[in-house]
Amino acid sequence: MFLIFGSILLALYFEPILSILAVQKNEIRTYESLDGLWTFVREPTNYGDLGITNEWYSNDLSKFDNATVMPVPSAYNDLGTSSELRDHIGWVWYEKKEIIPFRDQQFRHFLRFASVNYFAVVYVNSQKVTTHVGGHLPFEVDVSQYLKFGIENKFTVAVNNTLSWATIPQGDFNYQKASSRNISGRMLSRLPSGAFKDVGNFDFFNYAGILRSVQLVKLPSSYIENIIIVADHTGSFYYETAISDLNNGLVVESKIFDDNNLVVFKSNSTKGEGQLENAKLWWPRGMGKPNLYILEITLLSSDGQVVDVYRETFGFRTVSLTESQMLINQKPFYCLGFGMHEDFELSGRGFNQVVMTKDLNLLEWMGGNCYRTTHYPYAEERMAENDRRGIAVIVETPAVGLKGFPKANNNLHIKMLTDMIDRDKNHPSVIAWSLANEPVTKKKESRNYFRSLVETAHGIDRTRPVTTVYGPTNFDDDQTADLMDFICVNRYYGWYIDMGQMEWINQSVYWDLSLWKETFKKPLMVTEYGADSILGLNQEPSVDFSEQYQSELIHQTHLAFDALRKDHTITGEMIWNFADFMTGMTTTRAVGNHKGVFTRTRQAKMAAYTLRNRYLSLFNQTDLPLWDTKKQLY
Repeated sequence: MFLIFGSILLALYFEPILSILAVQKNEIRTYESLDGLWTFVREPTNYGDLGITNEWYSNDLSKFDNATVMPVPSAYNDLGTSSELRDHIGWVWYEKKEIIPFRDQQFRHFLRFASVNYFAVVYVNSQKVTTHVGGHLPFEVDVSQYLKFGIENKFTVAVNNTLSWATIPQGDFNYQKASSRNISGRMLSRLPSGAFKDVGNFDFFNYAGILRSVQLVKLPSSYIENIIIVADHTGSFYYETAISDLNNGLVVESKIFDDNNLVVFKSNSTKGEGQLENAKLWWPRGMGKPNLYILEITLLSSDGQVVDVYRETFGFRTVSLTESQMLINQKPFYCLGFGMHEDFELSGRGFNQVVMTKDLNLLEWMGGNCYRTTHYPYAEERMAENDRRGIAVIVETPAVGLKGFPKANNNLHIKMLTDMIDRDKNHPSVIAWSLANEPVTKKKESRNYFRSLVETAHGIDRTRPVTTVYGPTNFDDDQTADLMDFICVNRYYGWYIDMGQMEWINQSVYWDLSLWKETFKKPLMVTEYGADSILGLNQEPSVDFSEQYQSELIHQTHLAFDALRKDHTITGEMIWNFADFMTGMTTTRAVGNHKGVFTRTRQAKMAAYTLRNRYLSLFNQTDLPLWDTKKQLY
């Protein structure tokens, strides 16, 4: 089971790995934000490696005839006036100029990107400093040796929006060698010219560019590299800190502060463990208060001067499983939640703190207590807000609709899973890792592929369960579900299955999910169900795409959920989707996917009130079934 059996064993539950800590400004650390308007140049679509071959990184991009500006962070797709930019496939270029003051020569400088989709090549003053594969996750590079102080520095980023570049050896930019498939299952069909056509195997728009913030982080010569902290519901805790250089008599001071800023633990070691009496636990919404603590790591010189300091927020919280239920701090947890997207008009998938705040406020208004980061890791700012608000989260890798399982894809998938766990490992709101959404796992070769992912996740972090979200695969032809700690299933009865047959939904949902549970005897969560509706389209009797149809389908599905909860079959339900979102053009989508209970501009549809009534009713219940918490899975 995923229960931490006391502080002595805590060290065994997290494998230290190289970390990219969240950016922090304090009495020692600082950074320059490079957000703002960057010079932007688009290569011809599907034109191979024109810019890299011709060394555009050595030029002033603002002098190019087609140069314009592009805000960072944001997706570039919706900010032009032509379909060429919206539907662009291939390379775009960003450039930013910044003066670094003489006073900053004492610092080491790290160029940090919170997310670039999907393949990035980074240059500083025309020198290549790093490449990165895969969006949605941060990467950074020490650029100290490339900077010039007191004068203007040029930061250049070439971005390609296809993950097919992932399998190309570093430095090899021959577009013809690109893989025909990426981790998201997107097929790139070859055109007669030798270029590629983007044929999405996922149901959301392929937003690209520098999607989250860029910072020039300034650190001392010796600095805190990584912090791991595991704290369970008994008050036991373990922490470990990695320091870049502990020479020259440097020492570490560790302190834990409670919510009243009182020191409750102190040590002079890079790692340690302890037992906090009467620890205030972190709880999801509806189960208690999401109490948080702060671990402060201070790096001191031999004469007591502060060299570096970092403060990591954490919570005392345990996730465990029985055969039928997920438990938080040994109490049954029932998920009332959503599939979501980081998607909004104009900015696309670019981070927007206004949209984030509105979304989480609406989630709370609905009575929700959890969501899945469909279908990629969300922004770091969201993760911190989940901790503060008490919103439980299943964090998912950007692997959607996998149909093939080659070794190169597996290696990339493992890398992105590792980076995802590394980034979010200390967040108490993260209750599980999702390996993929709707892979075609009836193929035998999928078993070893997913076994390697499960072993990777468990090898790094044994404090959280691992799952995969199953869609097209059925319980009787799946090759991988028995490897998972709990199972998530997407089902669309009344929409993709038996459209218009409302009277069949209850029985179909009940028996389908019951057979999954009977076959694998593991906790089961419904992670997608629902129907499209167009705001203001009202039909009585209901028809597809009307607000009435969406609301009625949801109600009928809930009747099955109530029976499944009573039978101890499911441990949570997530509607698809929180809000409408953009997709690629297809005859099944009219300006995007309209399964949201909110519009893309976050206005409530009829279904939002149907769902809110249910969630608030269950959220406030005190008689939810307290299933057997003694019979543990592990």
